[in-house]
Amino acid sequence: MLDPSLTEEQLWAALPSLGDEELPEVLEHPSANEKHVLKLMERMDLAPEILQRIAKGSWIQKMRIQAALVNHPRTPLGEAMHFLNFLMWREICRVIVNFKLPPELRHRAEALLMQRTRKLATGEKVTLARIAAGQVLKLLRLEKDARVVKGLLENPRLVEDDVLYLINQRSVPAPVLEAVARDMKWSSRREVRVALLRNPRTPLACALTFVTSLTEMECQQLLRDPKVPMSVRKAISRKSQKR
Repeated sequence: MLDPSLTEEQLWAALPSLGDEELPEVLEHPSANEKHVLKLMERMDLAPEILQRIAKGSWIQKMRIQAALVNHPRTPLGEAMHFLNFLMWREICRVIVNFKLPPELRHRAEALLMQRTRKLATGEKVTLARIAAGQVLKLLRLEKDARVVKGLLENPRLVEDDVLYLINQRSVPAPVLEAVARDMKWSSRREVRVALLRNPRTPLACALTFVTSLTEMECQQLLRDPKVPMSVRKAISRKSQKR
């Protein structure tokens, strides 16, 4: 039995060594606070019955405990699905990339975040773009705000195909293309540069900076490409003639 006279500090120190029969007692201990319960929930071997008790008790009113409950792989699916709806978008992001969780929970989190993304303020979208994954990342490729796109370009999960998709959209605005063109990482890629040169909305000043690095073979290919704007083809032609 857990000693009820333990102080907050003593209870904290005792948490790692508690036996299975003592773990539920932490929830009712006089010295327990949110920090103790969160520490308890870090245990991956926590019994589903304890997680169920947390879901039904007074601790669940705390937002951080709701998030910890949803992110625990042993939380009963029904409880996790229910409390997922109350999480903030940042916490929902954590659920999406937590591959220890059931696929149906992660898919539901993805769908929920996609619904909420449309209502986020620009600053929130920028932050989300930097950390998004899966279908949420793909949704953000449709963004027309260059500030959000700049955030997306910093996302470590973004791949070249995503950048090419972004560039090749019919209605992509010039500021978005300029953001890609000025990004040191992505603008150094050959396929990205070619896609920018082929898009008539790419600002001419950005496109011309790429012309100087073209090989002769690339020059000839782009000169024969009807999608390359005439102003860019003229610059390529001048470069090719100087060789």
